[in-house]
Amino acid sequence: MKNFIVKCLTNMVSIYLASLLFSAIAVSSAEGIFWAGLLLGLINLFIRPLLLLVALPINLVTLGLFTLVINAWLVMLAAYLSGALSIPSFLLALATAFIIAAANIVADRLLQK
Repeated sequence: MKNFIVKCLTNMVSIYLASLLFSAIAVSSAEGIFWAGLLLGLINLFIRPLLLLVALPINLVTLGLFTLVINAWLVMLAAYLSGALSIPSFLLALATAFIIAAANIVADRLLQK
């Protein structure tokens, strides 16, 4: 449960950071960031493992780089479902997914210590 909460908080901070870095990403409010981060955490908990399993052959061929594409799709799905987050292009979703992945790696390393 602690890991899920930390991942959701990391998602929220990463979404906020991405909205600051890229002016095209629009967030309606702080509450919107909260719901988008929570929704992304739930999507990553339930849907992401299934997608990774289905995309395993592609991931093997691309040496795992297709995982970023899956993460970008999941970020776009969370943005669509939350309604409070607007990510207009796939490249912005890919950049946001990269920011989220990097932030989650840092958070995981800090939790291990």
